[in-house]
Amino acid sequence: MLRRMLALLLTALLALPLAAAGEDALPVLIDRINTPDVHADFAFAEDAPLLEVIFPQILNCDAIFLRCGGETMLVDCATQGQAKRIINMCKQLGITRIDRVVNTHPHEDHIGGFRDVIKEVEVGELWICFDENYTTHMTKAVGYAQKAGIPVVHYADGDTLTLGGATIDVWKLEGKTSELNDCSAQFFVTFGDRTLLMAADLEKTGQARYVEWKGGALKADVLKYPHHGLEKLIDEYAAAVSPLYFVVTNNQRSTEGLKYIRRGDIPCAWTVPGFVTLTTDGTTWLVERVESEVKY
Repeated sequence: MLRRMLALLLTALLALPLAAAGEDALPVLIDRINTPDVHADFAFAEDAPLLEVIFPQILNCDAIFLRCGGETMLVDCATQGQAKRIINMCKQLGITRIDRVVNTHPHEDHIGGFRDVIKEVEVGELWICFDENYTTHMTKAVGYAQKAGIPVVHYADGDTLTLGGATIDVWKLEGKTSELNDCSAQFFVTFGDRTLLMAADLEKTGQARYVEWKGGALKADVLKYPHHGLEKLIDEYAAAVSPLYFVVTNNQRSTEGLKYIRRGDIPCAWTVPGFVTLTTDGTTWLVERVESEVKY
């Protein structure tokens, strides 16, 4: 416990900007989940443009809601069994429309919930980066979209998506069907000076390929930990990203990844319980947990 507390303190100190000589200077990231008393009175300016990233209470699957400048996006939509958790989050937070549901890869734990989500929440478009018949899960989702009159849009490696004032650079490896996790789309989100890397289900082989391909361009403030925290990061990838914070779309069940995270010095938030929210004005990240009104 002492080691963990020291690690959190060290991380907070390292997050301080180099020019932060004044006592009023804020760190790059304020973590109200692990260190709630640090900068407890911080609040964004009322008129500040904000990027919000919200993780519903899901485990071992992905669904990430983003909104900025009046535009909304849902990256992946969990399993069919956990789609209700996305829907309940939307109801609690007053989210009535999602402009784009963007799928990183057509595994059931990333697209299986699409059918149920579109029954309860208005969705403008479905964005995909694999062939429409790549897996049965993809074929079904495209069919549900077409039946509901939702346009299907294709995107690819090298595209840059926009969301209000935020930009999202798309990276995508090519490979065999058996390498689907490593070929899942990676999203590098930028808003002002702040960055977030959403690593979908990237595994160790893919991490090595990204280090070779992108190198220092991987560096990000926050890493959506790849593949639900099941595995450790390879050293070269961890060094290239050098995140200040992890968000893990899982609970703290015993995995190689859990042991790795606990041994390290990077604080993290697990998406169970409640909703994990990351908000930034382009200068500071604020990480908080919102209690879910529905208990699972």
